[in-house]
Amino acid sequence: TGDGTNDAPALKRADVGFAMGKTGTQVAQNAADIIVMDDNFASIVQAVKWGRCVYDNICKFLQFQLTVNLTACAIAVVGASILTESPLNVIQLLWVNMIMDSFASLALATEDPHPSLLTRNPYPRDQPLLSRFMLRSLLWHSLYQLIILFIAIFALGDVCPGNAEHPSGVSFCRDAPVLYDNLGSFKSGRPPSFDASAFTSEDELTCVPPAEREQGYCKDENTASHMPTKHYSIVFTVFVMMQLFNQINARKIHGELNVFDGIFKNRYFLAIMGMEFFMQFVMVQTPGINTGMGCTGLSFGEWFLCILVGASELALNPLVRQIPLEWLPARLVGEGATAGAAQMMDSGDEGRKTDRDRDDVPLVNMSRAEARRDT
Repeated sequence: TGDGTNDAPALKRADVGFAMGKTGTQVAQNAADIIVMDDNFASIVQAVKWGRCVYDNICKFLQFQLTVNLTACAIAVVGASILTESPLNVIQLLWVNMIMDSFASLALATEDPHPSLLTRNPYPRDQPLLSRFMLRSLLWHSLYQLIILFIAIFALGDVCPGNAEHPSGVSFCRDAPVLYDNLGSFKSGRPPSFDASAFTSEDELTCVPPAEREQGYCKDENTASHMPTKHYSIVFTVFVMMQLFNQINARKIHGELNVFDGIFKNRYFLAIMGMEFFMQFVMVQTPGINTGMGCTGLSFGEWFLCILVGASELALNPLVRQIPLEWLPARLVGEGATAGAAQMMDSGDEGRKTDRDRDDVPLVNMSRAEARRDT
């Protein structure tokens, strides 16, 4: 800190230079990084606390955004490569982009600073923006989401051969529709050309009694394949629900176990979460709007299932936390992130250092005088 002209060289060389706003000279203020407007040293503590809070909020948003990006890009690439079309259409991806960018930035950037921020050691200069905790969460949550979505895309939805006179189905099924009865009592939303090539085994033919499917079930599938399907509506809703619940996980970036800590103190976060869920419900259920979104209405049971699958993100987070950080190659996060990391055990008690402090330990611990002498 400094206020006089003679303090300008020290302020310039300091890691963070504070100049007084009222009594400080213009030269000192120009050389400083932060100006204390009220000339109160207690304000420096507040500046440190808010600075750490803003940095953490940026990391929270980045962790969430990269998870959504990785999952959405993988789904689009696989869809274009295998299905010849993406399971998520352009309008749906735009909505996902709004969740990922606009709403998530507001939700995760409104976390107020906690006094515990002042007990944490400062980040080293060469600390990567993506810590090992963030990378661990990002990679494993993305992998889990992709597994669930691929199951939803390829294992759900009945397949209609498109011809009731299927040579093996006539004698086997008699008057019943010839179907490949996959998970779910709805028709496949996949391209018919893919289903025709992927489901070819006569041994897997399944006869579904006509009473279990509405009249014209297979006929509608073959003549209206370009229309929105319940299958892809469920895929889209499951994808969004997983992002909404993972948004709660993204509130903690240092390996904390309790992701709900302080959530009810942030009314903005809760309001944005509620708005996102409400808008998703409206876009899927409201006639006209859902057609533009490429969706059809879902039943209560289907909504419950989608929400339950999305909520599994919360149950997954404690399991991800148990995965050793050493499994991540050091080059992913840089050498500086691990060179001086302290090995600390997480007891869960406030006041004791936890494993989240590993990325927070400075690489160099020397006084400012020693640093100046060395330089």
